[in-house]
Amino acid sequence: MKIDRLSVENFRNLENGEINFGTGLNVICGANGAGKTNILEALYICSIGRSPRTRKDGETVANGKRNANITLNYTRGQSERSVGVNINLAKGKLVVLDGVPSQKVSDLVGNFASVYFSPDEINIVRGGPQYRRRFMDIINCQIGAGYMNNLRNMQHALKQRNAILRSIKNANNYDNSLLPWDRQISAYSIRVMLRRANFIRSMDKYASIAMRILTDNKETLHLTYRTFFDRLTDINVNDFDSVYREKVRASYLRDVATKTTNIGAHLDDIEIKLGYITQTVEGGDRSTEKYSWINLRTAGSLGQQRTATLALKLGEVFMLSRYYGEKPVLFLDDVLSELDESRRKQLMDYCKHFDTVITCTEWDYPSIPNKLFKVENGKVSEMEIDNSKYTPETEIIATGQELMEKMLDEELGNVNSTNNQ
Repeated sequence: MKIDRLSVENFRNLENGEINFGTGLNVICGANGAGKTNILEALYICSIGRSPRTRKDGETVANGKRNANITLNYTRGQSERSVGVNINLAKGKLVVLDGVPSQKVSDLVGNFASVYFSPDEINIVRGGPQYRRRFMDIINCQIGAGYMNNLRNMQHALKQRNAILRSIKNANNYDNSLLPWDRQISAYSIRVMLRRANFIRSMDKYASIAMRILTDNKETLHLTYRTFFDRLTDINVNDFDSVYREKVRASYLRDVATKTTNIGAHLDDIEIKLGYITQTVEGGDRSTEKYSWINLRTAGSLGQQRTATLALKLGEVFMLSRYYGEKPVLFLDDVLSELDESRRKQLMDYCKHFDTVITCTEWDYPSIPNKLFKVENGKVSEMEIDNSKYTPETEIIATGQELMEKMLDEELGNVNSTNNQ
């Protein structure tokens, strides 16, 4: 996929106008607070329908204005496409796909594929379970047919059940008004959980390969899906419903006391372990390797957590690539300053193979951008690129991408990810 043009009107502090992007590496420079991150935010809203920075849409509308407009023109395959998003303080969001108004914001998900990476994404590794659920949900909404509807229906049923719990005064007997919502939560939870479990099985392979490449084969990752139900491999819907109803009834007194539902997929998590490769047989089978494992969230260093976050994001890139049959666009928000020189080189190596929009305070890295922009007080201007600053010797050799593709094909086969199933 390729970004052609972004148009904004009354969006945060950005000056109304257009930005014409190029194929390959697009670099946006500017001081902190100048507005460069706002550009990535507008682009990402056109991809998944929500901001990566706030849940309150009104915060994206410029001060003193009642609505903001974002229009993205992009190329998918051989077709020119467009996404329009209107954010109205009174009416909410309206989406226009290829010139046709849509009734639901969720309709735009799955049209323009992108991966967003900022320093805050480290919360996927070191933050609470809600960040890892969000990681699972955003990707699955893009690649899993029906996942978004199942997730929303489950969340709606939970909201209704929790409202009833808040009204219960006497917990001596199970309140029968909970039963319809118990059935709905069970029905939608099994679909969400099976989808998440399938996703983690695939992401485990992608992320472990990416981590090995980023650390020169010294470290790897292992992801495990953690939920209240531990038999997802051989589950059927009837089994799940009976087990869920049993567990939720057993949790009834606790639910009434806390005024919330304490059993369900809304509390799922991902366990992320870091493996130190302690023995490798030269030219041997990977099954001969030995590892020493730690819980990355509690025992890993900040550098290891940052590298693992990058590995997860690269895993997301390759998962979306195989699902859509073409590469997503990368949005990298001021991440280079967070990485050491080796990791920066590895990341920029990958960026050479994708359409990328990256922000930074100043571009002093060896890769030659296709387009270079500067943002000052919300005004975006294209800058002339001085190619004399870049020589063939300073260009990064592209090895990581080819190596990851080779390893992925060996482990997964040259077929679409199991996320297509």
